[in-house]
Amino acid sequence: MEQPSITPSDFYFACRNNKLELVVQLLNDRPLEDIDRIEPNNSSALHAACYYKHADIIRLLLDRGFTRRVLNIHNELPIDEAGDEELRQLFHRSDLSNRFGGDISYEQEKLIWIVIDGTNQNLITKRMKDMYKGNRLEYGIFRGEEICQQLSNMPKCDVIRRYFRQAMEEKNSTRLIQAYTAETNFYNYVNNYLLTRDEQNLLSQFIQTIYFNEKLHKNYSFKGLCYRSIRVDFEHELSLYTKGSKISNQTFISATRERLLADEYVSRRCNQRQYTIMMIFKIRHDRTALDIENISEFPHEEEILIMFDSLFEVKDVIQKDKFYYEIKLYEVKSEYRR
Repeated sequence: MEQPSITPSDFYFACRNNKLELVVQLLNDRPLEDIDRIEPNNSSALHAACYYKHADIIRLLLDRGFTRRVLNIHNELPIDEAGDEELRQLFHRSDLSNRFGGDISYEQEKLIWIVIDGTNQNLITKRMKDMYKGNRLEYGIFRGEEICQQLSNMPKCDVIRRYFRQAMEEKNSTRLIQAYTAETNFYNYVNNYLLTRDEQNLLSQFIQTIYFNEKLHKNYSFKGLCYRSIRVDFEHELSLYTKGSKISNQTFISATRERLLADEYVSRRCNQRQYTIMMIFKIRHDRTALDIENISEFPHEEEILIMFDSLFEVKDVIQKDKFYYEIKLYEVKSEYRR
């Protein structure tokens, strides 16, 4: 029987030795799962590139979708090996991303929120159910490969496929959270599904496995304040949030535990003529939000993932200066939630 190699791969050495052209060639020729892995020396190609400070190769690997959360023999992440701040910045999400709000259009923001009437009837009609109670991974019936086939035209679909395979092999729902946080367009596919909720769409399995999973919510439940910042062009667009009204989010919402990060998220976009809206969520109940800092591919974002169909009362709308508003959203428990 052929013995497994104890020598790292040629791809690992290409990254270690800054062989840029060879790295590009191998990235194009080989499947992601064959090269983004722990090598026989208990390190990874991304660890090696970071340790030897090869910025161009680090950028290539991260753009390709290499995982940021893999530990080496020294129990360190690749970003820990990077050392200086300039290299660490390569691990941050693109400034163009609107995952945390940012420059999301008013039309898109309106789709997220629905105003709830006095009977909560809006929530009843769209309430999601799951006969497996979020346990498809444990039962071995999560159809990850079929979901990926459905997403085959999405760039970097193989990044999501890798997380799904890991989730199924390990029966680990945190891998699905990592897939959601990865720097791909997958999160938009998920949230666009939530706006329609077509039961024939297999993305429902992904969403139900996060939303209903008891273990996930027990281990990562969040209560407290979190923040989301957006920019709008016109003051009248604030009418979406009327003091005293109750609103519910139809999609997942990415917020952050650190207000400074939310402020920086919009301030670096540098359009002085736009209005900044700082949304301050007060999460009060279990199963409403997950603290995914220690799961996410981007831990520095301190992300709080708010579940869809959460119910909030607009407690206050405060104008701090001419172009800056705070909107305080206080979670209200809905009797129709899980």
